[in-house]
Amino acid sequence: MKPLKINHKIYGRFIITEPVLIELIKSPALQRLKGVGQNGAHDFHYTSPGPFTRFQHSIGVILLLRKFNAPLKEQVAGLLHDVSHTAFSHVADFIFDSHTTQSYQDTKLNKAFEIQGINKILKKHGISPKTILDHKNFPLLEKKLPDLCADRIDYTLQEPTLKKIKNANPKAILKNLIVWQNQFVFKNQKSAKKFALLYLKMNKILWCNPVEATIYQMLADIIKLGLAKNLIQKHDLFTTDQMVLTKLKKDPVLARKIIKLKTIRAKAVPKNQAEFHIYSKTRVVDPYFLKNGRLIRLTAVAKNYLKQVRDWEKTAKKGFYIKILNA
Repeated sequence: MKPLKINHKIYGRFIITEPVLIELIKSPALQRLKGVGQNGAHDFHYTSPGPFTRFQHSIGVILLLRKFNAPLKEQVAGLLHDVSHTAFSHVADFIFDSHTTQSYQDTKLNKAFEIQGINKILKKHGISPKTILDHKNFPLLEKKLPDLCADRIDYTLQEPTLKKIKNANPKAILKNLIVWQNQFVFKNQKSAKKFALLYLKMNKILWCNPVEATIYQMLADIIKLGLAKNLIQKHDLFTTDQMVLTKLKKDPVLARKIIKLKTIRAKAVPKNQAEFHIYSKTRVVDPYFLKNGRLIRLTAVAKNYLKQVRDWEKTAKKGFYIKILNA
């Protein structure tokens, strides 16, 4: 099997020779993710087709794990961790009412392995699907918040919105990361705080932004109507963003809603001015850094960061009141 050569703008150059990785990367399951935007409704609303796909993220995760010498099975798990995402990614959480946890795709991973032929590929190469599906086996790939993990690090470092943030330097962040006791940590407090503040800022302007959540909910409502009208079936959600849009646009009413959504403007307002109330998942990291051979939580020493985190969590927990400006 011919090796795959990858020259990544953040992680550097790699030559992938392992047959299981090459076959999985070339599989329909992974290739489908080229048509699924990482940021779902954001990509649809602002830059359709999105500039950052689930495929790019999946490749980024495996390269990050590879850079830090993660075992082959952990690299396999990293490559496959998002194959169950629907079209428009986390929009599915708004369709199926799991948007506060953003966990819908996690519940479908086992089934995705089976119906997309992944189990067959894994078994062919002597790897147990059950092992790969259990992310507890892979501490570098997945950790619960507020810890760092390859998934969390990569979607932050590769996020195109990062370019709009002053002094956000993915390569510099990467240079200050190490693996210590089988987990990602920073070399010092300064770099840990820099990443944590960057992650918090990304929450506010993108991942948990009230206007972004509004766009997600509105697109979810369009897709729900499409399901109710039988324009699309549930299995269509496991294709690509464009394939779902093409089917929805066959209905004139939904076509108009889609056009309108592309130009929608909204903002968070006081309760008495709002048209509706919305919640979204809050993400906050509290990374470890290394000092004199000892791991220290950032919030244990950076009390100002701890206050910022608590203030943001308190605000986000209440949800946001939204007004559409160009209804």
